[in-house]
Amino acid sequence: MDLARHCQLCDNQKTSLKFGTTCGLTDQKPEFNKTCSKIKLSEKFENTLKSVNIEYENFKRKKLLTYTYFVVFLAIGIGVIIGGYLFGKYGLNNRVISKVPIIIMSVGLGPLGMAFGTLNKYHQDIGVAKNKKDRIDEVLNEYRIKYDINIMFGKEIHGTQEVYVDLKTKGIP
Repeated sequence: MDLARHCQLCDNQKTSLKFGTTCGLTDQKPEFNKTCSKIKLSEKFENTLKSVNIEYENFKRKKLLTYTYFVVFLAIGIGVIIGGYLFGKYGLNNRVISKVPIIIMSVGLGPLGMAFGTLNKYHQDIGVAKNKKDRIDEVLNEYRIKYDINIMFGKEIHGTQEVYVDLKTKGIP
């Protein structure tokens, strides 16, 4: 395990471009086996834990919206492509391979790209958020720290989301 992951939660962490992560107590790179006896988990730890869990929960609650967006734009794209084909087949007397039907079918590729692009971005974003959460949870398991977090999302005003967090931890050294 990367020892600096422990330091990222600790209030004693010092960072610099020259030395990277060092301990504020020893001015040395992290050197310990499994757990640090001098770790100080308080404000930085709580803020990091809250922000990572908020990010993950926010992506989880956007799942339905993302899949709805995917289905709608997939249907639009397929509908335009089929419409272009049918226009060429019946409107132009079996001239599917002509300029107008090809242009119409090409336009249908745009919504398909938007549908799959949105779905792909969602999967990447939630994967990154879950990875961050799992990495923190892994460090906390080393210290036998358990936590219970309740997140409530309030109103969104001008792109700013109100979030209410109740964090309870057990076993902090």
